[in-house]
Amino acid sequence: MKGVQQGILLKRFNYSETSLILHFYTLEDGFSAYIFQGGKKKKGNLLQALSIVEISSYKRKDSDLGKITEVNLAYTPQSLPFNPIKSSIAFFIAEVLSSVFYNSDQDTKVYNFLVHEIKWIDNSDTLTNYPIWFMLKLAEKIGIGIQVEHPKGQIFDLQEGKISNTPPVDHYFVKNETIPILIELLTSEKTELLSFQIKKSHRRQILDSLIDYYRIHINNFKKPKTIDVLQAIT
Repeated sequence: MKGVQQGILLKRFNYSETSLILHFYTLEDGFSAYIFQGGKKKKGNLLQALSIVEISSYKRKDSDLGKITEVNLAYTPQSLPFNPIKSSIAFFIAEVLSSVFYNSDQDTKVYNFLVHEIKWIDNSDTLTNYPIWFMLKLAEKIGIGIQVEHPKGQIFDLQEGKISNTPPVDHYFVKNETIPILIELLTSEKTELLSFQIKKSHRRQILDSLIDYYRIHINNFKKPKTIDVLQAIT
């Protein structure tokens, strides 16, 4: 079966001295894995985290691994691959998406959201709070959005996905100085959220809580290895 479709690069693995295994979230198929023979030499410099590409490929009926015959950029980034903060955010997001969408089906609205956000990162310089905003918004998009049940809540119930004043008796919750900040973030528009002045230590706590939240609600979600680098530079 042959085809051409658009995809967002999530992961790349060395398969041989010249070839790559590539994981994409695609517009038509959702999660897709391919082998790209000779890919390192042909397009290795274009295949960076969150690259939006057009993939020409085919699949055999006896294999889940497609074979890429050609790949080209569907969007040419202006700064994302060259700016260390933006590229660190891209690696972090790609790692999050790899866990969230592994074996996931197609979702046009989610795909379009991701394309919009990749372009936004490329063209914006307001990035300090962006990883938090992205984790909150992605949770909403995939159906695990966090609800604020009480505007002055002190408890983030990770199992139930809500902020309230009632601590659960049988599962994990967060209660610390970042909960009022999280409430404000959850009830703010994007531009307002991204302009908030938040202490670096508080940003780290909030992001760590959100990663724990994803680990509870997404099967096999792994803590991103890139989190330490991201937290060091943002």
